[in-house]
Amino acid sequence: MTFKYTILCVDDEQHNLDALHRTLRRDYEILTALSGEEGLKILKTHPVSLIISDQRMPAMTGVEFLEKSIELRPDIIRIILTGFTDVEDLIGAINTGRVYRYITKPWDPTDLKVTVKRALESFELTQENRRLFEDIVRLEKLATVGQVAGGIAHEVRNQLSVLMGVQLIQQQFPDNVLINKVAEQMMLARNRILSILDEIKAFGKQKDSKLQKEQVAVSQLLEQTEAIVSLDPDVKKMGLEIEVYNSPMVLCDRNRILQVLINLVRNAAHAMNGEGIIYLYGDLQNGEAHIRIKDSGCGISEENLEKIWQPFFTTKGEHGTGLGLQISRRIIEAHGGKLTCESEAGKGSTFTVILPAAS
Repeated sequence: MTFKYTILCVDDEQHNLDALHRTLRRDYEILTALSGEEGLKILKTHPVSLIISDQRMPAMTGVEFLEKSIELRPDIIRIILTGFTDVEDLIGAINTGRVYRYITKPWDPTDLKVTVKRALESFELTQENRRLFEDIVRLEKLATVGQVAGGIAHEVRNQLSVLMGVQLIQQQFPDNVLINKVAEQMMLARNRILSILDEIKAFGKQKDSKLQKEQVAVSQLLEQTEAIVSLDPDVKKMGLEIEVYNSPMVLCDRNRILQVLINLVRNAAHAMNGEGIIYLYGDLQNGEAHIRIKDSGCGISEENLEKIWQPFFTTKGEHGTGLGLQISRRIIEAHGGKLTCESEAGKGSTFTVILPAAS
């Protein structure tokens, strides 16, 4: 299916809108409005790339309408139609960048088509330049993350070596259940920290980290997640409910999957301000293990639902890095799985980890 740009035509006379529609409908998706107010409503709900507006309209002139449209869609190309000779105001609007060009009435269909085509080429060029700039900025940030993570990893590894002494204590008290339990948790935490550092380094260099896979029950992953987050001050006051159906098994890097689940549970706790119950579900569906983390927190607005996967995007201000979900998705995709989110502002979120089930 060929992509078509969407053009919004605004004129208080229906026959003018019909003429614009007939001229442009073969090459573009055409939306029409009989007033500037109606046009603004359309801009709030439709991805418009170009506006063609009549200048002389009651209640709101074309220039006034186009000025208001900047607040809603700043990147849109704007063309204005005028039927009178005094175009001083229009030239001023063009000079300030509010209007791309004006066309006098009666307009010539061929001239209009050429103008629209060139305007949309300019629009596409602007969009492409923006994408390239954002890619450059993102890559520079990632390179910085990789360098910083490498330095931190070296220092943290040195400090974590002290924890190896826990194994000596285990050997001296082999029958002490409490010491063995605490020692085991400390060594698992050490391994998770090292795994996280490796993941951040790989993320900064845009490389896939090596996975150490083993066969693990989803129920065990969820139980371990619960045991770990129960010590987290942001989560420990909340209730966690676990339900697992069909006993799914997965072949995975345990530490990295735990890293993902812990991150998702912590995000859920933050969304609920540390109060309420977080639900963790495990199930087997069509040969895939589904793990869902469901909260009843603030939810995610529609405009941010795709942005949450972008590096460095965060709604937590100084309390977030904007890397957690991006790294989590990379980990799951490295396992041949998917990480998805369903959410609605004010009604909570459900993140779903989908992994191939072990045969």
